[in-house]
Amino acid sequence: MLTQAMEVSGIEGSFRNTCEITMKVLRDNKESLMAVLEAFVYDPLISWRLMQTDEGRRIEDPDNPAELVRAAAHPQGPIRRKFRADENDIFGEVDQVIGSTLAGEQVVREVRNDRAVAVYERVQKKLTGRDFNPEESLSVKSQVDKLINQATSLENLCQLFSGWCAFW
Repeated sequence: MLTQAMEVSGIEGSFRNTCEITMKVLRDNKESLMAVLEAFVYDPLISWRLMQTDEGRRIEDPDNPAELVRAAAHPQGPIRRKFRADENDIFGEVDQVIGSTLAGEQVVREVRNDRAVAVYERVQKKLTGRDFNPEESLSVKSQVDKLINQATSLENLCQLFSGWCAFW
């Protein structure tokens, strides 16, 4: 239904052209983009605890697009518990870092998280065209083609939207 709203040529017209231009611009400026994202990896005020994946939510088959869509549909997993007040208390963490620095202790450990590094590496793979196959770097045109094929795949759409029917 959405592809019919993209003018007469659907996804083959200005949409594909815009996607290819955008991907080329992102690839040309990947160093700047990765520098900005790297700041979030080492930022002590960002808590990646809320983005940790549950044991039951791990992706069993990373080559299966249906598994990727299921994991992407609910990145924080099903909500099984209410947030506690101390989970969002950044002031306690800031006081701890400031207190240890003011006390003269050297904070040797890097303030980063495995989840943050995984997100950083995934964005880096996407910007180099290695998100589908780590051994092969795709051209901009072929990467956009694969992304559009995944986005318009009936298997992915039916799992993403509950109640979705192919005849729409």
